[in-house]
Amino acid sequence: MSTLPSSLPVGRASVRVARSSIPARAANGVANSGPAAAWPVRDETITFHDVVLERGDRLERVDVRYRLEGTLNAARDNVVLVVHALTGTTHASDWWKGVIGADAAIDPTRYAVLCANLLGGCDGTTGPSDEYPDALPPFSTRDQAALLARLLDALGVGAPLLMCGGSLGGMVTLEFAASFPARVRSAVVLAAPAAQTAQGIAWNAIMRRAIALGGVREGLALARMVGMLSYRTPEGLERRFGRARSEHDTFQVRDWLEVHGDKLVARFDATSYGALIDAMDDHDVGRDRGGLSAALAAVGDRLTGVGIPGDLLYPAEGVREWTTAAKATYVELPSVHGHDAFLLEVDRVSAVIEKAINESERRAASAAPVAAIAATSIVRAVAPRGRPLRIALAGCGHVGGSLLELFGERALRNDEQQHVDTRPIHVDRVLVRDAERPRPALAQAIARGIAAPDACVTDPTLLLSDDIDVLVEAIGGTTTARTLVETALRRGIRVVTANKALLGERGSALAALARITDTRLDFEGAVCSAIPIVRCIRSGAAGVGITKVSGILNGTSNYVLEKVADGASLAEAVATAQRLGYAEADPTRDLSGQDAEDKLRILAWMCFGVDPATLKVTRRGIDAETAAWATRVALEGDRVKLIASCSREGDEFVARILPTRITSDDPWARVSGPFNRIVVESETAGSLVFQGPGAGGRATAGAVLADILAR
Repeated sequence: MSTLPSSLPVGRASVRVARSSIPARAANGVANSGPAAAWPVRDETITFHDVVLERGDRLERVDVRYRLEGTLNAARDNVVLVVHALTGTTHASDWWKGVIGADAAIDPTRYAVLCANLLGGCDGTTGPSDEYPDALPPFSTRDQAALLARLLDALGVGAPLLMCGGSLGGMVTLEFAASFPARVRSAVVLAAPAAQTAQGIAWNAIMRRAIALGGVREGLALARMVGMLSYRTPEGLERRFGRARSEHDTFQVRDWLEVHGDKLVARFDATSYGALIDAMDDHDVGRDRGGLSAALAAVGDRLTGVGIPGDLLYPAEGVREWTTAAKATYVELPSVHGHDAFLLEVDRVSAVIEKAINESERRAASAAPVAAIAATSIVRAVAPRGRPLRIALAGCGHVGGSLLELFGERALRNDEQQHVDTRPIHVDRVLVRDAERPRPALAQAIARGIAAPDACVTDPTLLLSDDIDVLVEAIGGTTTARTLVETALRRGIRVVTANKALLGERGSALAALARITDTRLDFEGAVCSAIPIVRCIRSGAAGVGITKVSGILNGTSNYVLEKVADGASLAEAVATAQRLGYAEADPTRDLSGQDAEDKLRILAWMCFGVDPATLKVTRRGIDAETAAWATRVALEGDRVKLIASCSREGDEFVARILPTRITSDDPWARVSGPFNRIVVESETAGSLVFQGPGAGGRATAGAVLADILAR
């Protein structure tokens, strides 16, 4: 089953219940009725189709119950998205009194306060229950965040004014920030870690065992009692109860625990409770994103983490650690209440929330707002003839710079030949890491009027806007690049990328996202640069019944092996490749065979339909031992080539990337310099051979340009 990323696409959605007078009914039959409020209240359930979870499970439909308190303004930019904790409901103004209310920090008479029941919950959103324990497969906080993004899309909300949540709600808020940094104007995370702690796992293990031993009623009540002890501090309990007894001559603290246990049983579902704490245990924002710092790098300046000294569940030190790593703001909230201080210290929590909202509004007033997703952007109109094709370019290195040069040459050629029907290209924005670094290609593009004078940006959230027709992703990596590509596809913006690492990891997921949003994902430049192998396979020209694909897929390694065969040392060969632009400053991915593996995964996906992320690849790259062997083989008249191959053997796919000895009269031996060679074998077309430049910014940029111009 194909694995989709957590940033799921905007699918088809339908509203089933749209009457604020009808109380939300939980999946387990418990109704939530709320008192009349001094502002409009909407309780609705929206249905999404074709939801794919992080682990790859595909759900035909998911219902999401939400409450909207207040009124959306015309721009739909006044939304405060509140994410509830473990046993919270959609009735945010009920459980966060003092923080949400008239004249409070979050005032529903000013803002539209949105709170949705999280995936897996029992307040109206699809989740497992005691009656239907298998109603939902395992899910993650990343899946919960992705579903919130889909809800925002359905409501036509791009970036909420503020997003905030505590405990589990804080975890989901962090996941949302990492998955959708362009949609975060300001976020407050209260008493929540970036990754579940050993302490948190331990508390959850005890609660899980309590339910297993005591059943869905007594067990859940006991789990809640255990949870309450983790939410409070010994000092707080001592101050409140000490050894005081009730009128029934029982200890008040015991009565307090039992009341909380019984109250939860009356309104919550034990199976849902277990599934939610399972998601909490799997929580790790840095997973598959290059670590915590990389995951939050694009959004740290808009994050506030609130740590509570004395919190037994999620100590303040852990919150301070992730805010430091993310370069976020850290606020300490001392309280005798411990973990529950985010619910009980309403005045000080309100001050943090109020400051975050003010900063969000101030940023909106002083600079271009964070790129928003308007409801109408899901279906994009075809631009009229004569309007330039507007490009957002992520990255201005070898490929990005060469692409800007090709844009200039194309414009000059069109002017000279008066191609009045050829649509001009304009680069609206270029994302770079260092704005001070000289970039001659960009400067020349600006001088020619191909790029905007203020095109250069360093903030990924400013790259995309509703005017953009094509995102060209040439930044590389799988963190910021993934976020940009997914954001663009969700908004119906066509994507052209040469990022083989991203496609090798998420190719099938991104393709599914493009299909759902009815847009295009093109990536000719990701596999062997100038060789049009992607277009050939996509068009069916490679024939039916492909049985094997083989190739020299990395021009850098091929060039290095050729230089080694000519007598150069491995270090000398790599240095020469770098000087000629055939190798990056860090050639590790090329020499290790990782780059070739990424391309082989893409080819296997296209030829055989196998999810690229699941393909098992045996790989060995080029090291000192391989180089020495290549030198000896050359003295004997043969050559060593790094050959990649994938074929179907029975019910399995066998994929290998190995240094291979080739006789001098073999066509593989004649692939020279940074060239690539691919052979596709099929039942109907026989063997098709492709050969051409496989390294260098200009060769890749040419393939990218062809994708941009493809109709």
